[in-house]
Amino acid sequence: MGRWATYMIGREHEDPPAAYARHSKTVPGWVWWELPLARGGDWDPGPGHAVVAHIFDSDVADISGLVAGERAWRWVYGEATLAAFEERPVDALELEDSLPGRAEETTHLIQAWAMEAGLPEVDAPALAAILQCGYTFAEEGVREVLEALGIVADDSAVEHQDLDPTVDADGRPFGEPRPTEPSPGGPTMAGVLAAAIDHSSDAWRGLVAEFWLDTFGEPPALVALDGTVFVAFDPPIMLSSYGRDTERTWVSEHLGVDWVEVPSQYAGGLLEAVAWARANVGVQGRPADEHRLRLNVEVSPDYLDGLAARDDFADHTRSQGWQHSIADPLHVGIELAMGADLLARVDEVADWLDHARDLLLTPVTAAYAERGGTVHLGDGAVPGYALVPTLVYKSARGRHANAAADDKAWRRVQRRLRAGELTSIKVTCGVANGFGQMRGIDPWGDLLIGAQLAADQRLYSLPAHLTVKISDPLRSFVPGPFVGELVGRAVETLPVVGGWVDAARRLYLGDGQSRYESLAGTSSLVRRDPRTSVRGPAWRILLGPEHLRLLGGRGALEASGVFTEFSEVGQLLMVQCGDQPVDCTWERRDAMVGVLASVLPPKPDR
Repeated sequence: MGRWATYMIGREHEDPPAAYARHSKTVPGWVWWELPLARGGDWDPGPGHAVVAHIFDSDVADISGLVAGERAWRWVYGEATLAAFEERPVDALELEDSLPGRAEETTHLIQAWAMEAGLPEVDAPALAAILQCGYTFAEEGVREVLEALGIVADDSAVEHQDLDPTVDADGRPFGEPRPTEPSPGGPTMAGVLAAAIDHSSDAWRGLVAEFWLDTFGEPPALVALDGTVFVAFDPPIMLSSYGRDTERTWVSEHLGVDWVEVPSQYAGGLLEAVAWARANVGVQGRPADEHRLRLNVEVSPDYLDGLAARDDFADHTRSQGWQHSIADPLHVGIELAMGADLLARVDEVADWLDHARDLLLTPVTAAYAERGGTVHLGDGAVPGYALVPTLVYKSARGRHANAAADDKAWRRVQRRLRAGELTSIKVTCGVANGFGQMRGIDPWGDLLIGAQLAADQRLYSLPAHLTVKISDPLRSFVPGPFVGELVGRAVETLPVVGGWVDAARRLYLGDGQSRYESLAGTSSLVRRDPRTSVRGPAWRILLGPEHLRLLGGRGALEASGVFTEFSEVGQLLMVQCGDQPVDCTWERRDAMVGVLASVLPPKPDR
């Protein structure tokens, strides 16, 4: 989670009256206050010149220059993100196109403000460049602007005033008695209860939205057992736990139902209680969808991303709550490492992206719409359970932006890519929850098609890669195979030196550690040259000449008995472990580690 804070930088005077204020000194005559919990009326910027910056989760920095409390200039890092936060429609591509002009105009306003404040003369070209930069953490942009203004210097003395220790997070003095609240209603930890579901109620609609229940239809009842509430589906679906005291508020607030006791002869276990409730409590409504989401109890425990290697795995999978939770979706992933950056090969990259989009995104969106789902491509509120395709890209100036991935936006971004104005581009596609929100990996999983033309060379000796990831639920909408087509086309037209194809509940793509490296505990500081190293023992591994030389050639790989299939892809060799990803068990992966040791990042000494 990123930083949320309010900064105020002004002339040195009495500290603002905010309970959680702390300050650090800048250049003489100026003071920087950090007010993490500040609200509009909690502080006074003073009668003179000041800078106020609001940071939202490190994604947005909203910076303003004030004179006697009135705004003289404003700049926002993360404009599109702020617009989405404020539910304002914006054209991210138009924001990017107009960036230089807006930066120059704001630079002139800042120059005038700084002159009135008695600050040193501002280097206008340098400041305009800073305003156009993209920062991983938005607060870095605040620091850069302040340094350009001469308010902060590298050698500035820093002093911190601790947060006020006399009050709690709600602003109340410690020790002050709190008002007593009535004990909540709802089930206790003892007994097994059932309750009929009113499918027309706000409470049920809220549960559907919060717990991804739309594909499960309208089961008749809920069951409360041993501190957990389940939907009486077949098999049962775990919703949430409740405690002996205040946590039981959840049951009353969210469900709003009348509970009846399950007869003792049916209260011996979850399945018996749910079967009784389905037959005797409530009325079954709409049946489940043909392609409903699956629970953990219904899917293979393979591909749990190394949980099998953990001592607590057995206890984890025996948990009744986990077994009856919606399963994380399986993903198929492709990563193709390049032997050079792709900044001089933009047309070939754009052609590959067009082809990948036609193979994957186009049929997924068409099939989702044919099933009656909403495909959200515009501005405004996202409907619940809408499929949301999004473009995310980074300009040569370092600015990150995003836009809806409709045909018009795709063509515009592709033109910019072919003109050499972008260093990365990806199209992502996922299903919003019932509230229209996108929150990480959801039970539907996601689709990603990406190209990194110049990656982080702190992690890789060579800098570029192509990536694809698609979940099983979304892959069911794709009419045919696509892996061989995408890999072959990339090898034919681009400087591919290696790569892999794998399947897992979680896949690590692009910069940073691979899934294997994370599980092996490999240091994140290890640099990897994709000509001489591979990212782990995957189901399929694409090997180049340098890999094969270090491994002793194709003959040595065939003699190992680990790989079941070999195929030439251009100048590279694709080796495969098992007919399907599920055949590449953890035991076989362990065997691969031994065979591939000379091209794998070393495991740390323990």
